[in-house]
Amino acid sequence: MIDSIPPVAIGFKTATLLLGGLVTALAARAALRTRSEGLAYLATGFGVVTLGSLLAGVADQLLSVGSGTALVVETALTAVGFAVIAYSLLVTAGREPTR
Repeated sequence: MIDSIPPVAIGFKTATLLLGGLVTALAARAALRTRSEGLAYLATGFGVVTLGSLLAGVADQLLSVGSGTALVVETALTAVGFAVIAYSLLVTAGREPTR
């Protein structure tokens, strides 16, 4: 199956996983440092989006599930992740920044 995927797509998918993991780690570290509920939800949302990308690739390439199933898994986790990210912004909206 790897032969059917253009190398540039594999490169972008790898970049997505690395950058998504970096954003998740930075947001989690900021949440721990500031004890901010919004940042904790933000880290969770980006983690879910990144996990969805990883699981779709693993399911498609290693578990021999169909490409359609892998796409559904990735899309569902992306939607859940963005919902959590949106919630993180609502949690912090209206709060005065602490100094």
